[in-house]
Amino acid sequence: IHLSPQLVVPMSRYVIILSPVINTPIDLRHVFEVIDTFSDISEWSVDLDDCDKILRVVCSEDIGQELVKSLARLGISSSVLEVFDENGISII
Repeated sequence: IHLSPQLVVPMSRYVIILSPVINTPIDLRHVFEVIDTFSDISEWSVDLDDCDKILRVVCSEDIGQELVKSLARLGISSSVLEVFDENGISII
């Protein structure tokens, strides 16, 4: 039996830090709705204890600006604070 080695290509991983304006539970629901539309997001969290309600998104592409635009369509103002690549290096 001959087993050929499989080529393993590491998946890119980006961590995007945003500052959305979340004032109500409805705003938070809108954030969830937007996040749910991006299939390449593997995890996300919102720090509700922080005064800036920091949104942290882990995904396979840098979709920071797309997130800002999608949130704006639902009335959520936001800005990208930082984007880290798979090596943890800031690219913004």
